[in-house]
Amino acid sequence: MITIPLIEACIAMGGRSNKPIPSIAYIFDVTHNSKEIKEGSLFVALKGNKADGHDYIKEAEMRGAMAAVVEYFVEGIRIPQFIVPSTIEALGDLAKIWRGRLVIPVIAITGSVGKTTTKELIYEVLSSTYETHKSRKNFNNELGVPIELMHLHSNHKCSVIEFGMRNVNQINYLSKITRPNISVITNIGMSHIEKLKTRQNIANAKSEIFDGMDLTGISILNRDDEYFDYLSKSAKGKVITFGQNAESDVRIQNITLNSKANPSFRLNKDLIQMHNAVGKHHAYNAAIAYIIGLEMNVKKEEAISRIESFKSPERRGVISFAFNGARILDNSYNAAPDSIKASLDTIAHMHKMGNRTIVIIGEMLELGSHSIEAHQHIGNVIANIGGIDLLITVGMYSKYIGETSKVEYRKHFNNTNQVSDFLMDEIKPKDVILLQGSNKISLDKVVDRLEKGRISQRYIA
Repeated sequence: MITIPLIEACIAMGGRSNKPIPSIAYIFDVTHNSKEIKEGSLFVALKGNKADGHDYIKEAEMRGAMAAVVEYFVEGIRIPQFIVPSTIEALGDLAKIWRGRLVIPVIAITGSVGKTTTKELIYEVLSSTYETHKSRKNFNNELGVPIELMHLHSNHKCSVIEFGMRNVNQINYLSKITRPNISVITNIGMSHIEKLKTRQNIANAKSEIFDGMDLTGISILNRDDEYFDYLSKSAKGKVITFGQNAESDVRIQNITLNSKANPSFRLNKDLIQMHNAVGKHHAYNAAIAYIIGLEMNVKKEEAISRIESFKSPERRGVISFAFNGARILDNSYNAAPDSIKASLDTIAHMHKMGNRTIVIIGEMLELGSHSIEAHQHIGNVIANIGGIDLLITVGMYSKYIGETSKVEYRKHFNNTNQVSDFLMDEIKPKDVILLQGSNKISLDKVVDRLEKGRISQRYIA
């Protein structure tokens, strides 16, 4: 169990207490959710768009909170309140203390695409041997990462944490809180280019993951990435590379897909045959998990076994079935040009296997001035790859995909309800259906309706 003297926590946050702090008081847990409070917890009152944590301090007190971190004092509260300029920054200060209490390796991962899937794959490999912590979905920003760090306890032997970003200096902040022993950058793509303007700026922002490392750490980089040379100059400690490039430390070779699009490939001399994941791009995710497993002394046979049995996270390449038996490839969580290209390669392979293929692509958001060009690029990719019997696009900019795709049978819709209505009478039992788009386009609602048929509670709601 991790314990921190209450007075030390107050000082670390730069807080000012409205009551004397007992010298023998210790906190055992930190949370911003009043419903998670238990005896000895420190409650951090965060101010959000929909709720103000200061309104829940009384509830936290009643549940056993030791003290509360606040931006203004609340009347009628018996426990000490530590006033700070920003409770979210105070949460980061507390996370630094918590991290300092734990002498365990922390693996941090960022990149334009593949972060979450790779995080889950690393977790699968490490958890075969160690009590492993992983960050929960969406807990990858300046709020989520400190919370995840404070879910670490003395029984954990290692942790895998994902870093997201929206702009510069955010990963720098997360890295200095987390102080990763191993840092991974999957690739540099176009995600967040709306704010960062260029891929070089994206590479700059992603390289901030090294800012919290020391020279004893390990940096893992994609040797095939266009920005490899730039990133390798920023990397700290031992640099390990992966990719199809002949100079990679772990070289990916002989990538093939079976009739179900499950990939097989070699990592150096080791043959990997993934049974549940689909698409050649998983070879790159697997290479990262393979490297980390070996560096963390996981038996090679165990690491390979965990990679081979890995199942993709929800809405990130998961296979399911429609009400009539048609096969669904659900990639509805998010979309960027690189990830859509990988999905299109997979669907083209399925077409060659004799399947009728339906591709539903939602608009890619956060591309700013690159929006038209990026969507036209996807259309050109489709024109070059082929293998699509029906193309459906959803959202304003996605129409540019259809216009350049050269697919004869195509439809464009403004919303997902229209897509669902159309598909009910269109899909056939042996179809393969790919759905991919930015999360806000809500293609998951189409997946839900396809799985349930004409009646879907989510659709009705």
